[in-house]
Amino acid sequence: MTRPEDSAPDEATGQFLWLMLALATLLITYPYFGNTIRGVSLGGMMSLLLLTAGVYAVRTHRLLFLTALVLAVVAGGADVMALVAGRRGHPFVEGSFTAFYAFTTGCVFLEVIRSKKVTGNSIYGIVCVYLLLGVTFGTGYDFIETLQPGSFQLHAEGQDPALGWRNFIFYSFMTLTTIGYGDITPATHATQSLAILEGVTGVLYVAVLIARIVGIYSRRAE
Repeated sequence: MTRPEDSAPDEATGQFLWLMLALATLLITYPYFGNTIRGVSLGGMMSLLLLTAGVYAVRTHRLLFLTALVLAVVAGGADVMALVAGRRGHPFVEGSFTAFYAFTTGCVFLEVIRSKKVTGNSIYGIVCVYLLLGVTFGTGYDFIETLQPGSFQLHAEGQDPALGWRNFIFYSFMTLTTIGYGDITPATHATQSLAILEGVTGVLYVAVLIARIVGIYSRRAE
């Protein structure tokens, strides 16, 4: 027999869908965020898109929505001011974006883990959390490198030894997925600890998620 909740429409399908699409677009376009006018403009547009999609994803909870909105305004405002001033790699900008991404990751994860059934929206949320983990850690690595230059080392030949946000996004996802090409390595105990934390988080997230989904289907079968 079909229960009422089985046939109920997924009213908030777009809640995480737009955030997932924004994150996927970021991963496709981030290699083109250079120091040219076109690259800076593209990076600014993607930052605005992610901030907007992140705030939209937590709109169903008033307090979380207001907190995310404040963090987004601070991050967006700091980014605009840094661009106007012609400054790249400002620690306040990187720190504010890290805070926003971390907060959004936590909110989406709690929403997904508390879901009592597997829907299209929850699947989008699952993907969002994984992608947000990579973006959050990548931005955090960039923040640490700006505060303490030399925290990471680049071993690839023929490349600019100066590390930037694009390098750390690549390094973050290589760490999260436990691929680890070895071209970028943490050079301090603090950054090594953070890299370990990201690798463990990526593995545990998948394990916890599978256990949660199996539990949901087991209860529904009973």
